[in-house]
This record gives sequence, structure tokens and C-alpha cells, in this order.
Amino acid sequence: MKKVLLGTTAIVAAGMIASAPSAIAAEKIKLGVGGYMEQWFGYVNSDDGAAQDFSGFDNKSDSEIHFKGMTTLDNGISVGVNVQLEANSNADDQIDESYLIVKGGFGEINLGSENSAMYKMHYAPSEFGISMNSGDQSSWVATITNAAGASISKSGHFRTPLGSTYIEPLAQNDSEKLTYYTPRIEGFQLGISYAPDTSQDANAQPNRDTRNTDTLMAGLNFNKTFGSTNFKASLGYGTVLDGIAGTNTEASAFNAGLGLGFGGLGVGISYASFDDSGAVDGSGLNAGINYSSGPWGVSLTYFHGEKDGTTVAGVTTNDTEADTVMLSAKYALGPGITAAGTIGHTKYQSDDTALAGTDAAQVEGTYVVVGMKVSF
Repeated sequence: MKKVLLGTTAIVAAGMIASAPSAIAAEKIKLGVGGYMEQWFGYVNSDDGAAQDFSGFDNKSDSEIHFKGMTTLDNGISVGVNVQLEANSNADDQIDESYLIVKGGFGEINLGSENSAMYKMHYAPSEFGISMNSGDQSSWVATITNAAGASISKSGHFRTPLGSTYIEPLAQNDSEKLTYYTPRIEGFQLGISYAPDTSQDANAQPNRDTRNTDTLMAGLNFNKTFGSTNFKASLGYGTVLDGIAGTNTEASAFNAGLGLGFGGLGVGISYASFDDSGAVDGSGLNAGINYSSGPWGVSLTYFHGEKDGTTVAGVTTNDTEADTVMLSAKYALGPGITAAGTIGHTKYQSDDTALAGTDAAQVEGTYVVVGMKVSF
């Protein structure tokens, strides 16, 4: 009977393939070039230490070149690729993201090096200048070192609750993963991601006795307009299913966001937390309000982030709190060309044992930055 069933299944499958529309007529994928460039020039007045003067002017930039293409097969399914090249030198990650896209009436599948559903489906307050929810403030305000060589730890400022609510467990970011997004139904959409391990751009088979592996991440959001009011909300959760024994065995991450839009006015709040993730355990809160009218826009945002650090034998390390407030404005000069500026203030403080009683335990700075964002 088993052989009969297998044979019948094979015949049915062969019939489906034979009757399916041919994909030969579909055009081969042709890549287009896009991306963005941000150039910023500004002045910062920050706390200084012995032989450490970080106040003054500086120029900072962030640019990427994107190679994207997609074709639609005769059966209605679309297949595409997305490769993102860092346009600034980056020894650790010259190719930022690189993944395959398959989508149709069933939803969308991403396979490769890309952020998870937990990250991409998250909502947070809009910002119109440099981005506090990606940790840009850490580039303008430096920490100082005391006589013992100790300073406030800013590590984990990106993709962890210390500096962002766009997070994933263990800050794995663009690890190789498989993601599925459902179609949006009545404003709701669900996404689920699976990452075999936390590495990026690696084809080596992971040793599950020495690496954190099998991360599951999910995002759920709602986005719908009622009359002149837009309401959106998001929930995200991720956890490592197979952690290294004794180290981050059940590392997890959570984020949530809420936003309301009334014509040109928007308000939003977002939250994130890490648990069982070692020194980067902590939480972050982002709140903001913005207003846009024609080419103009202005935003006021606040971020508070905490990194718990660790305490061993009464010695605390890697403990950090960060508070940032930014007033930003933008003006659209033309298609894909926006002038923007930010006035911001950031304060870092720490309860690290090695910093106690020294000026290095608290550092703050105020900065004025202007620049241009160009997308192409």
C-alpha cells in the first residue's frame, strides 16, 4: 500500500508540474543600482579629560550602494535579489546585506543575510535628522578615560537596547536566516525568522557545542488608517533555542512600538529589552513627536538606554546608562534630496567600580549638526 501511495503522489506531482505555466517566457533578472548617501558636518562641545579634547568640528558620513532586481514568472511568483555594498570602508562588513526574495499571493520569503521579521516589522518614532535610534549620537559624544585607563563602555550601542529599539537576540543583526511574511490582512501582518546560527557571510557548518544556534524571531504589526488618523503598533520577540552551555543559554529579546498620525502630526513610543544576554542585558525607551507640512518637517525625540553590565566578586563592569534628546528638522530640496539638521544633547553615566569617584563616570556633550541625505 505504501508503494502505491508513493507512486500516486509522484504521478500527481508530475501532473502539477506539467500543467503549471511555463517560466521560460519570464525575463531574466536585471539589476538596478540604488542606495543612499548621508554627509554630516557639525560641532560638539563635550566633557574632556587629561590629554583628551573631543570638542570641535567634524564631518561624518554613511553611504551604501544597493544592487536590486526582480522578475515575475508566468505563474505570478516574483523572484528577486538585494545586495547592499557599504560605500565607506568597513573591514568587518563590506557587504551589509545580501539575500534572495520570493513573493506572491502567499506572502514573501527572504533567504540570506538580512534583518529578521522582529527587526523589520518594528515601529518607532520618526526622526528627521541624524538617528538616535541607530546610535548616531555615540559618534558625536565620546567617553573619556581616567588615570587608571577605564572609561564608560559604549559597546553594544548599535542593535542593543542601550542605543536602539530595533533589536534581535544577541545583536545578531544580518545573520544568515530564513524569513516568511504573511500577506497583510485587515491591517495585520505576521513575520517569522529562523537563523541557524548568529554568524553573517559564513558557509561553515556551525558547531552547536561551541556556538549559540537556532534562533527563532517573530514580529507582528498592525497598520491601518481610519479616516484621517493612522494607527500602527508592533510586537517582536526572539530567543536562542540552543545556547552554549552556561553562557546565554536562553538569550531573548523583546520590542514593541506604537504610533499615531493625525494629518501632518505624528507621535510614537517604542521599547526594547534583552534578557540572559550577558553584559548587554538591559532596556531602552524611545519617544517622540513630529510634524510635516509639504517639504518641511520637524521632530523632537528622546531615548533612554541601559546596559546592566556584570558584577563579579563585588566588581562591576560594562554598566552604562545613556540619555539623548534631539530636535531635528528637514527640508526636501528635490526628489531624493533632503537637507537636514539636528541639535542634540547626550549624557553617559556608569556605576563601574573602576570609574567610581572620577570624572570619567559621567560624560555629556551638546552638538549641532547639519547635512544632506541623498537617495538614488
